[in-house]
Amino acid sequence: MEEKLFAEFITLLRKKSESIPVIVEGKNDEKLLRRFGIKNIYTLSGKNYFDLVEQLGEQTHEVILLTDVDPQGEKIFKKLSQILEGFNVRVDSSFREYLKKLGVKEVEELKLLLFKG
Repeated sequence: MEEKLFAEFITLLRKKSESIPVIVEGKNDEKLLRRFGIKNIYTLSGKNYFDLVEQLGEQTHEVILLTDVDPQGEKIFKKLSQILEGFNVRVDSSFREYLKKLGVKEVEELKLLLFKG
């Protein structure tokens, strides 16, 4: 079940990332997702949220917000969602739900699923 869910997560994210920006917290998240074939990734580390949102708002009307599902990631998700929606950018949070279903709190932990079994 977990392998199937993981494959579904990666396949859907890969497909959607072709046309929708994916926002992650850090460089390690970005590196890992690139290894999975995910494109169009923006990292938050060291960036002003408003600058990033303003830049994205000019290019798109939707983003995939893939922050960790730990307390810090939840804070970032809430704050950034509010800012994005203020710029009329729709937030797709469905991939965070996949993380929860997979029992993963941080995006970086996805690599551990490759070695299970």
